[in-house]
Amino acid sequence: MKDERECATSQVTGTLLIVAITVILSILLLLSLHIPDFDWEYTEPPVIFSITSITSSPPTYESQVFLRNVVKKNYKNQELAAKIYCNDILLPCTIQTLNTHEFIPTAHYGVKNLKGAGGCSETWNYNQLLRIDLSDGFIHPGDSIRVDIIKTSTNSVISRDSMQA
Repeated sequence: MKDERECATSQVTGTLLIVAITVILSILLLLSLHIPDFDWEYTEPPVIFSITSITSSPPTYESQVFLRNVVKKNYKNQELAAKIYCNDILLPCTIQTLNTHEFIPTAHYGVKNLKGAGGCSETWNYNQLLRIDLSDGFIHPGDSIRVDIIKTSTNSVISRDSMQA
């Protein structure tokens, strides 16, 4: 007959071995997967729609901002909105769509009209321009202008660019 010491069976030892092997395999699996770095620092949105020029000339200071799509990607202009800042102060103008056919030009919204290939069709294609004609007097020479382009479905800024008038 076998002695109890020779059997070497123990539920506790077996359970501990299974738990240890499972933990080691889990750690190896997690290390083999790409875990993204969490960067909690604020980063500026990229320049997708670049300000190519700003016009503002006396006596009425007609204010116009010209934007160009500088990335090789098409964007649905109906899903884009814009906020324009002058010297870090939000201008009182509402641009809820960058599609020229859907944009309703009214003086009390601070924008006379939108023109250009970037807003004529459904998409704003690479290298196409869009002119935003603001109400007179919004921009003066020397002002710092910033344009934020917002994706309306997520209400997030997808492009930001600045230029001196």
